[in-house]
Amino acid sequence: MPPPPPVTSAIFPSTIPVIAFSDQRLRGATIPRCRCAGEAIRYTRRNGSVHRGVLMPIAWRRVIWIAMAAAIGLAQPGHAETDTLRILRPIDLAALPLLIVEHEKLIEKQAEARGLKAPAIRWSAPGKTGPLDSLTAGQADVAATEIVPFLLAGEANSGTPQQVRGIAALAQRPYVLVTRNAAIKTIRDFKDKDRIAVPSKNSGPAVLLQMAAAQEWGPENYGKLDPLIVARSDEAAAQAVESGKGDIASHFSRSPYSDDELADPKIHRVMDSFDIAGPHSASLLAATARFHDANPGLCAAVLAALSDANKLLKDNPGHAAEIYVGMEKDHDIALEDLSDMIGDPDLAYTAAPAGVMRIAEFLHRTGRLKRAPQSWKDWFFPEAQDLTGN
Repeated sequence: MPPPPPVTSAIFPSTIPVIAFSDQRLRGATIPRCRCAGEAIRYTRRNGSVHRGVLMPIAWRRVIWIAMAAAIGLAQPGHAETDTLRILRPIDLAALPLLIVEHEKLIEKQAEARGLKAPAIRWSAPGKTGPLDSLTAGQADVAATEIVPFLLAGEANSGTPQQVRGIAALAQRPYVLVTRNAAIKTIRDFKDKDRIAVPSKNSGPAVLLQMAAAQEWGPENYGKLDPLIVARSDEAAAQAVESGKGDIASHFSRSPYSDDELADPKIHRVMDSFDIAGPHSASLLAATARFHDANPGLCAAVLAALSDANKLLKDNPGHAAEIYVGMEKDHDIALEDLSDMIGDPDLAYTAAPAGVMRIAEFLHRTGRLKRAPQSWKDWFFPEAQDLTGN
């Protein structure tokens, strides 16, 4: 009696695994009368022998197809973890590495080098909300910020998806306290009628003035200069000091403002923040834990892009100056002067955070940080923790 015709219909392609047995092996074997739902028997003839094949059950075939589809998907070229990256950055020298990253499209290049699709990056200046509030509100993904607000924000949302942590530092550069009052040589010479302009009363310059007061008059008197501090934008403060009009004769800021002010022979330097706290990062790049954890590859690309920018700054400072001049619209800075500012020995462009612990310890002693700081690494994502920070 000839064997029944082979089953020719199939739901899935022929690549589905088949368990095959020759008729020789089937002799004497007990063949079940029933099969699993969806199972099919196939007979084929090869080399004069009849072979009986058992097609896998439909349920198992579906499982295998799902697994194969997943494997094929994993083998495809990488894709960006987010299609759009929103970055807030000011146009100033403390953010120069980030401006180079923007101009040279270094994040896009580093993302593609990691097998990721280059994201569409939306660069913008911080608004009235402020960079850190924009991060926690989900209005931005990555933002440049100053060290004091960064430390305070890191503790405020600790342990939540909105916790702010650092990707890297951007630059070490001092705040410079200048005045047009010839009677002021040190901070001891300030009188009740004097006024010192800073960006805000919670800014880095304001806190560093408190550190200076604690060193000069004792820890309990860290607030001695607070009554003299007024909040003004750097632009408004520089105009007031240079004009000599009004009650603001002193300003605690960074270059280019301090450099412009000191170009006036009637204005002199009192001290800078490196005198107070040692070399410290003036600006850092931050993100929330939510964004970082969803986009670790992209965050690594951002850090690598900053490294590339810092190398360009070191190897070709003239080109870096040209990039800045092309992007800065508010200051008319000569290229030669800008090159001198970039080459200032007090200035360092490095991703390694500096001065974090000294400033964090002061904030803890004065009650603004609840937990005593243990390490600078507590404020930074794992990608930055191999850097030589302090």
